Amino acid sequence: DKNKCREILNLDLQKKYILFSSFFSNAVKNYPLASKAISLLGYKENVELLELKDCNREQVCLLMNAVDISLMTSTSEGSSQFVKEAMACNCPIVSTDVGDVRQNIKNLEGCYITSFDSQDVAKKLDLAFKFGKRTKGRERIYELGLDIKTVTQNIISIYEKVIS
Repeated sequence: DKNKCREILNLDLQKKYILFSSFFSNAVKNYPLASKAISLLGYKENVELLELKDCNREQVCLLMNAVDISLMTSTSEGSSQFVKEAMACNCPIVSTDVGDVRQNIKNLEGCYITSFDSQDVAKKLDLAFKFGKRTKGRERIYELGLDIKTVTQNIISIYEKVIS
């Protein structure tokens, strides 16, 4: 429950929260783009960008369930764990088109791919806020075989092939 998670984290129940994909000083995560985009929102005074920093697994889960949107403005990624964690928590996502993000969130309602233009990022954030509910990201995780059981079975299968 979003409000329960916010209470546990001492977050304002009325504010709009965006979870940034890392710590602000991580250059590849492109905090300046995120910050500029939020400054362009017409209701920016009621929006807070939270830094994902020094969190354990439980805190990450609480954050992803407490926020309205997960935002990744990275300049490069492989297969983003941040995006998959947001999907597992059914959190709306706004992300630059890096790594396998497009493949993972393609046609997933409430999730948006953006360019590296701050106005486009702001537009996609606005769409995600207007979406206003949780996504079906967890279902997509299973559809794509990205759940822990399937991934584990695939890794074991690779090891078995190498051994034999």
